[in-house]
Amino acid sequence: MKGVLTALTIPFRENKLAEDDLINHVNSLIKAEVNGFFLLGSVGQGTLLTAEERTRVLDIVKENIDNEKYIVVQIGGTDWNTILTTIKEAEKHEATALATIPPIYYKPDYETLRRYLEKITNLTSLPIYIYNIPRNVGFDVTPEITARLLHNGIKISGIKDTTQDITEIIGHISLGIDVFNGIDAMILPSLIVGGKGCVSGLSNAIPELIVSIYKNTIKGNIEEARKIQLQVYKLFQIVGKYPSPSIHYELVKLLRYDFGNVKEPLIRGLTEDEEKELKLQLDSLGFKTIL
Repeated sequence: MKGVLTALTIPFRENKLAEDDLINHVNSLIKAEVNGFFLLGSVGQGTLLTAEERTRVLDIVKENIDNEKYIVVQIGGTDWNTILTTIKEAEKHEATALATIPPIYYKPDYETLRRYLEKITNLTSLPIYIYNIPRNVGFDVTPEITARLLHNGIKISGIKDTTQDITEIIGHISLGIDVFNGIDAMILPSLIVGGKGCVSGLSNAIPELIVSIYKNTIKGNIEEARKIQLQVYKLFQIVGKYPSPSIHYELVKLLRYDFGNVKEPLIRGLTEDEEKELKLQLDSLGFKTIL
């Protein structure tokens, strides 16, 4: 597995899954030549979705892509039965791999993480990727911890690294597992040191640019990739000033087409002043807004 995986935004309207919006969005991203989709992650509100909503998202994505596109399903959450259902549905929908955050809210120690991953790997034959996002989970799965897990027999195929720390990316690559960078500001350096690709939130709104960074890098056109990466970095810095994950949904609406919102209780659209400011910021970077 390699390339650009879109951390798919999952739109809601009146707190119900906006299926038509999602179908249109998936088809648009396919036309932009993303390599696949990372489902039910942070941008996709995975920990907030019910088992039924998760299953319906899988239905829609699977129905609208061909077999060449990768599907990685993030299964982690707060309810064990929902996790189990998501694993079964991912297998049923012929997912490429599973990913999981560590157990959340109650900060896990090493043994908690080891037991959790052991249970997951015993339940499925699909490859398992750790989704390392310490700022949300409160636990950093460092290369040292991953090495310990591997030594203890836990079958880990790779990691989605969202630490913003290039040394952790290099450390995980040195373990011989697949590494996908989860920070849009670091796509180019991650690829240069040996990353397999990226899981990109910004590719919901600017997929053509994210795909271009990847394609230029693997072709050796580093200077062109660098120019695009710098533009994406500037957008990444702007995005960080607004509420997440709502900002990713707002960007789709401003740069691509009408789109739903996040699910309750996260709904918090931009204020009128924030929207004006964001439009000016996007214009300054050369992005044309449609609203």
